[in-house]
Amino acid sequence: MPGPDLTTTLAIMFSGLGVILLAGWWAKRPRIPGTIRWISPTAIQFLALIVIVLMVPHLVGLLGGQDFVAHMSSNRSMGR
Repeated sequence: MPGPDLTTTLAIMFSGLGVILLAGWWAKRPRIPGTIRWISPTAIQFLALIVIVLMVPHLVGLLGGQDFVAHMSSNRSMGR
């Protein structure tokens, strides 16, 4: 099953970066005294960072022309 193409991969990565920046802006805004935030901006940034990190091997595979996981597993026994 083929994954997303290069345009979709980059769009997902830049969207994750946008979410990180937006959550950072939201965290710096002054809160109304006596209220709490039900969702932590740091948690949102962390989840967006996970999405970006998970897209990096896919991007490497797209740019390298070879499946990254298959390449790493085939080279695993060469060093022994």
